[in-house]
Amino acid sequence: SPDRPCIRGTAQNPDVFFQAREAVNPYYLAAPGIVESVMDKFARVVGRQYRLFDFVGAPDAERVIVLMGSGAEAAEETAETLTARGEKVGVLKVRLYRPFSVEHLVGALPASVKTLAVLDRTKEPGAAGEPLYVDVVTALSEACQLTGAAPFRSMPRILGGRYGLSSKEFTPSMVSTVFETLRRDRPPNHFTIGIEDDVTRRSLPFDAELDIEPKDVVRADFFGLGADGTDT
Repeated sequence: SPDRPCIRGTAQNPDVFFQAREAVNPYYLAAPGIVESVMDKFARVVGRQYRLFDFVGAPDAERVIVLMGSGAEAAEETAETLTARGEKVGVLKVRLYRPFSVEHLVGALPASVKTLAVLDRTKEPGAAGEPLYVDVVTALSEACQLTGAAPFRSMPRILGGRYGLSSKEFTPSMVSTVFETLRRDRPPNHFTIGIEDDVTRRSLPFDAELDIEPKDVVRADFFGLGADGTDT
């Protein structure tokens, strides 16, 4: 019925399917700019500015961690503490993962960066690397091929790591360990942080006692009744 149009069980034949898939390209190319404009509008309304890729840390950072999601907050606080101590570190927080904007990624990184650690919260057995790591490697490789490493002083070294699977704890001590690993002349690639890998030995040992809280922070414990009426 033309009054209630609907469609079921569609199929596209080879004569048009490929063309139809490529026809969506302009929409995906336009999406980052649209998301960015909405983020700017949001900032004008509430005063909080987000960008497709948010960098925090030293403006001349040489060691940078790239990640997204809740782990980025722990990484940011650690980077700010280390930066206050004079270390040239930073964190790049991915706000828009798809479509992945190479232009905005490159523009958000400081030109001084020498080594990147791209942290994924997933594991793809058998893959050359985890998704975010592969995207960053591809993006920077293609960008530097076209520009001769500009705007970077040289093509950054990129390492991949895994953390936080199944909500495994991700602490400032682990973030600090990753930053320290990036100092090495030959740091390990495809490492894990937060576990002890005694099988393939890809884990980074970390100091579980490291704490970045200021010494004047006061903690309070709250006690109440549990569901069964007993003290907790």
